[in-house]
Amino acid sequence: MKPKIRLAHRRLHQLIRTSIYSCLGLYLLLPTTTQAGSQYTLTQQRILFEQAERAIKLGRLTSYRRLKAKLSNYPLLPYLEYSQLKRHLPRRSADEIHAFIRKYSDTPLAPRLLQNWLRTRARKGDWQGLADNYFISDSRNLRCQYSHALYETGATERANIITQNLWLSGRSLPRSCDKPIALWQKASQLSHDLLWQRIHLTMQKNNLQLTRYLGKMLPQNERFWIAIWEKVRRDPGYLLEVSQHFHDKAPDVLRWITVYGLRRLATRDPLLAAEYWQTLQQQLAFTRSEQERIERRLVLNLVQHDSDSAREWLSKMKLSRFSDDMLSAYILTSIRDQDWQSALGWLNRLDQQQQHSERWRYWRGRVLESMGRLEEARDIYLLNAEARGYYSFLSADRIGNRYRFSHRPLIFSSNELDSVRNLPSMLRAQELYALKRIPDVRREWNYTIKRMNKAQLLKAAKLADQWGWHDRAIATLTQARYWDDLKLRFPLAYQQQILTQAKKQGINPAWAFAVIRQESAFTSDARSQAGAMGLMQLLPRTARRMARSMRIPMHNRRALLNISTNIKLGIGYLKKINDRYHGHPVLATAAYNAGGRQVKRWLPEEKAIPADLWIELVPFKETRKYMKRVLTYTVIYEQRLGEPPVPLQDRMRPIPASQPQRLSAHPIPRACLKNCT
Repeated sequence: MKPKIRLAHRRLHQLIRTSIYSCLGLYLLLPTTTQAGSQYTLTQQRILFEQAERAIKLGRLTSYRRLKAKLSNYPLLPYLEYSQLKRHLPRRSADEIHAFIRKYSDTPLAPRLLQNWLRTRARKGDWQGLADNYFISDSRNLRCQYSHALYETGATERANIITQNLWLSGRSLPRSCDKPIALWQKASQLSHDLLWQRIHLTMQKNNLQLTRYLGKMLPQNERFWIAIWEKVRRDPGYLLEVSQHFHDKAPDVLRWITVYGLRRLATRDPLLAAEYWQTLQQQLAFTRSEQERIERRLVLNLVQHDSDSAREWLSKMKLSRFSDDMLSAYILTSIRDQDWQSALGWLNRLDQQQQHSERWRYWRGRVLESMGRLEEARDIYLLNAEARGYYSFLSADRIGNRYRFSHRPLIFSSNELDSVRNLPSMLRAQELYALKRIPDVRREWNYTIKRMNKAQLLKAAKLADQWGWHDRAIATLTQARYWDDLKLRFPLAYQQQILTQAKKQGINPAWAFAVIRQESAFTSDARSQAGAMGLMQLLPRTARRMARSMRIPMHNRRALLNISTNIKLGIGYLKKINDRYHGHPVLATAAYNAGGRQVKRWLPEEKAIPADLWIELVPFKETRKYMKRVLTYTVIYEQRLGEPPVPLQDRMRPIPASQPQRLSAHPIPRACLKNCT
């Protein structure tokens, strides 16, 4: 068939599909639906598709071709051809692979097939085929194989550049890198300086095993530095003893070790680290970058110590530069110490964009309120309270205003939605979902929305919500940066199960919804790098303990992917930590994210402090963000559930001290803020 005829033929089929599917809407997946240009219903085509897949696996090519002929207009035809090509993939020619890529370039299958085929070239030793067909990839394994191919095909100069870039990593490299690195070294490309550069990177990554391995490649008279680094790693206090032997003639590696050790010590004992820093910065010529890295770590850990010694160090440190988070630390420490004038001075050092952010407007209001400048504070709170969010809700509470939710739902006609619904990628995603192939659904969806404009993204989000794909709806709205459709952003999925379990355990169902929304965005099969699983992202060991105490069968960790089981165990765990912290939502939420041990470490030592300030002082950025979001989402879910939202200030009781001397929080004047005239 000639190209123009083939193109017209394809457009004709697409036109037919579009006209048929535009009438089907949500009922596209019903068994009685007939696929355009086919005598079979979608249900029948799914059966034929799975039969064709089995025929491929069994090597029954005649049966496969017969079944494939009945699926010429089925959306998942590319997946069938992909499966056929993957069978005996090492035998496939470059022409076959590129023919598939040209035909299905708008699918995520095209790059996957090429990447898998390139790996077979490496395994077969077809270096020319790999070099000729390589495409830029994030895979280090494939980049190493490509570098190897370049060496084998005589492109040595290019191979040297790529291999050097691979070499300069603080992480261990895949085994496929061994050969190109050996060839790179054989070409005398590994200099003494490059060896030390990588050792420096491995030290920064705290990669003990790799640092030891690389240390063996050093000249005999330099290997003692690795032993010194290991000793400092175990005991950062060893730094002073080492530095006394070198003074101004210290080599670069001593500075590297000192930076590493001081940053490590600052996390364990910031007061001692500050003393060491005062001495060591006189002995060693640190670069500006090294100074900034040490000072930042010191400041961010000193602010966690509510002590006169920490305050003294913070006041006398001559910093080379203030990063944004260091400025934040000084502002919040001044507020904690009720040094309002200093806090205002630090706030004024923020750049204009930050000063006008909801966060720093709120804290400026708090400072002015505490200084008795109540009208100025009230004006700031009024401005902040016009929006929806954590600091907006807190600002509204300060002046007794009602929250603004600003719900603006997305409204599209059926025809408008059809323009996205009938995209080939969307048809594929729907069929994959019907066949319960969730990883492939996400690949298709993510591949598609990357290429959409904002108008298409909003329609796609609406469709995802209609189809019950709440995690995709949320992710798509995020990509579109549209925040005002609260129904789509905060779905009431699994509502009956959550309400039933929350009532049984005696916890606020809006809190449970908020935790699920933050933990997994309603992705029932979510898995984290830490091993947390399911809607409520439970760690298997935590889930097993809860299952025993609640007498819920849990035969293996996969049980956590069962929605009902996950909700029961997750809400049971919320009840447990809520009781542990005597119904304090802030502490319980922090513990759900970071664990009880961390929360205990973060409690103020001697006196209670306001919860909004304590949240800001938590050292883990992830946990700070987590608490703010869950508290905000709880308010929104109360509104979604038709309940009157409980003010954040009522949830955010003062954080009690671990060793209380004075139980009251810092007093904040509020008499003339609410209902002032």
